[in-house]
Amino acid sequence: MKNKLLIFLFLGSFLSLTSYAQEVPVSTGPQTTVTKGLKELDRVATKTWEELKRIFKREKPLMTYKIGTNKHETVVKQHQAPPTYFPVRNLVTTSKDQFAAVAVEKDRVPQLEAKALFPRITATKGYVSFKVGDLGYQRYLNDIKKENIEKLTLRRPDSVECIVKKWVLLPKREVKRHYSFVLDHSGSMGDYRASELQESVFEAVQANSQRDPKALTTYSIQKFDGEGNIRHLITSSEVNRLKQVLVPPIGLAGFGRSTAIKDALYEAIQKLSQDSSSDSKIIILFTDGETNTDQISLDLSEVIRLAIDNNINVIPVGFGEYVNEEYLKTIAYYAGGEFYQIYHEDEFATLFDNMLQDIGLNYELEFSPCMFGEEVEIELSFKGLDTPLKATTFFSTPAREGYTIDLDILFKEASAEIDQAADLEELEQLLLLMQAKTDIRIVVEGHTDKVGTEKYNLDLSLRRANAVKEYLVKKGIDSSRIETKGYGWSTPAYPYQGTEKENPLNRRIEVKIAN
Repeated sequence: MKNKLLIFLFLGSFLSLTSYAQEVPVSTGPQTTVTKGLKELDRVATKTWEELKRIFKREKPLMTYKIGTNKHETVVKQHQAPPTYFPVRNLVTTSKDQFAAVAVEKDRVPQLEAKALFPRITATKGYVSFKVGDLGYQRYLNDIKKENIEKLTLRRPDSVECIVKKWVLLPKREVKRHYSFVLDHSGSMGDYRASELQESVFEAVQANSQRDPKALTTYSIQKFDGEGNIRHLITSSEVNRLKQVLVPPIGLAGFGRSTAIKDALYEAIQKLSQDSSSDSKIIILFTDGETNTDQISLDLSEVIRLAIDNNINVIPVGFGEYVNEEYLKTIAYYAGGEFYQIYHEDEFATLFDNMLQDIGLNYELEFSPCMFGEEVEIELSFKGLDTPLKATTFFSTPAREGYTIDLDILFKEASAEIDQAADLEELEQLLLLMQAKTDIRIVVEGHTDKVGTEKYNLDLSLRRANAVKEYLVKKGIDSSRIETKGYGWSTPAYPYQGTEKENPLNRRIEVKIAN
């Protein structure tokens, strides 16, 4: 039976190599955008094995290898990085003016890129993080302002889109986070490299704990190889307890066989989904190879859907030259994370430390979603930089009980009359939802800011909600499926500054799924 290294030497002819230590998730071209949806994951997950079968059929030296039965992988002693590869270095934050003040390496001039990351949703709000900088140089801007964000667009696979009108750039704040490290301990890692991995994870956790004096961060550690051998070692926010399972490192003890990435992801998602208190839940998946002995029958798209539904993001780290880059990038895109690729164990500690710092330094937007959709693309457009930039990530605004969207109905001042010419698109999308999902009921809620008396605003907000209901009923929707409520200024969606009474973000029509 041939070992994993031999197989990957053949794979190298059709799996491209990355140029930088950190790379943008899957391109948003026609083959990988939300237009393909989560099923794109299954196409990518099966592509490699189909390619292997074709190679095995043609190449006699590999005829004895049977897919999924490579029980023991052989250590890969050294990985060759591409000539253009930038090894991991400590990340740097800088201003827009100082961004380019860096020594040019390998003839590559620093260029601004934007990345959208870590989307999540609550019943009433959406959240997405972003950063702007150069991924290869690990150099990011620290002076992005609200004025640099041109627009936030949501887009469904059917090309229907809406521009989010209500959003804020959140100030840097304390966030309760949960990091789950899912660590490949297959045979190709070898004892020395596995030990370096364990020690490097602990060093990054220890450094992060010093930046987290209130101990708001929880960490989980999981090791895996293949054939169902997955072990959850610990979940804790106490550094000393984490140290007990990582230091001193123990190499591949209890592991060292094949690789089952999908199984390990599924188990980690199951564990992390039990955490109902953390605001941000991120899996850091480290692997050095190709998944080859998965046991679960779920498609990869179903596994990632479970992550999305539980507000869990995934950061895949590919180590070495034999990882399936497309597979890991696609997971990163649909699970709202970022793909990294490195080539030497000396980079482990810096990469993990960078990663945890980077997450805390990212900018974050809070917004009111403007459409329902299980598969939605978030697109952020930037302006006022050297060049216009865009960044996308995958998102979900489920039409489930309690979830809301914001309708940007432009009522005239003190009026409840709908201008159908201006608001037709907003209303038509709501109508299509009601027609497509005939079993759902909705609550149309009217809200105002604090300008005017409390009684007047209660009445106005209810009249506006009733105007939306009247439109839907005239279009054939049963009135029993639509409830209306007027809240006036009593439930603001966004905070007021000081004693101000006017805030356009709080003047809104919200549609809530009732069942």
